[in-house]
Amino acid sequence: MLELPFDAEGRLVGQVACTTGCEATIRAGSRSLLQRVLEHRAVGLVLVHNHPSGDPLPSRADVIATRRLSALCETARIELHDHLVVGGRSAVSMRRAGLMSRAVT
Repeated sequence: MLELPFDAEGRLVGQVACTTGCEATIRAGSRSLLQRVLEHRAVGLVLVHNHPSGDPLPSRADVIATRRLSALCETARIELHDHLVVGGRSAVSMRRAGLMSRAVT
């Protein structure tokens, strides 16, 4: 997974590559992820991760983990702008797909 923090003007202020999967990273490391974002004095965040299977469709676990992280970001006043899932030569924007609602299921 790649974490891309942005400042208030929309400028990229850093990047952090994680080697574990999306769900595991968000579940086990939400606080450390937010800490890294805050260290950059960022107010926005985009996440990117790949599916080695080649299928870019977000899994149910991806959606749940992203919604939980979005709620956590909200409490820290960080906007989770999008979560992109890459598979093969394609990518899916969870925001464009309507999967970024803050409701946790």
